[in-house]
Formats: sequence, C-alpha cells, structure tokens
Amino acid sequence: MANEEIYDDDEFIINLTIDGTAYEEVEVKVTDPNKTIRDQISSIVAVFELPKLDNGGNPIQYLLGQIMDDGAEPEILEFEDEDGREQALVDYNIQPGDHLHLISVPIAG
Repeated sequence: MANEEIYDDDEFIINLTIDGTAYEEVEVKVTDPNKTIRDQISSIVAVFELPKLDNGGNPIQYLLGQIMDDGAEPEILEFEDEDGREQALVDYNIQPGDHLHLISVPIAG
C-alpha cells in the first residue's frame, strides 16, 4: 500500500463512539491499521458484543465514520474506493488519537 506506515503495537489507539450505546469516546487499540474497514467494523462489533439484528429481527449494518470537528456529522469511511479496492484506516490517513464513530443502520426487511 502506498499509504502504509509502521506503528508500534501499543501506540495505535483511537477514540471510538458507538451509536446508540453507552460507549462514548472509549479508547480502542487498533491491532492492524491495514485491515479493511469492513474487517475493522466486524472486530468492533465482536469485541463490544453489538447486536447483528434489531428488535424486529432485521439485520443491522454498521458504518464507520471519522469525526473531524466537534458537533459535526461524521464523514463515512467507504468500504471500497471507486475502483472497487477495499479501503483500510491507512487509506483515510487515520492516525492514533483520531475520533471515529460506529454508526448502526437497520436494514428494512
């Protein structure tokens, strides 16, 4: 990857807010910033034991957004670029200490 940087295992910590939960700005260690956005979301959902279905039994899609300014809506990190290449945190220049927001989007059944 052109944007790939090397980080020590213990230095890549981000601040994470999880939509619809009590998790407001928790520190999360990113083990591999080169993992795809899709895989990062799967890891977060597993670690925090977030639901995969809403109360009505409909699947929940999770999106990851970067909060650029306090009070602003998060900028959604797309899973793929225009060429269909899977994106990772490094592709968005996410740095240790950045604030990310996990957004849950119920999918109508």
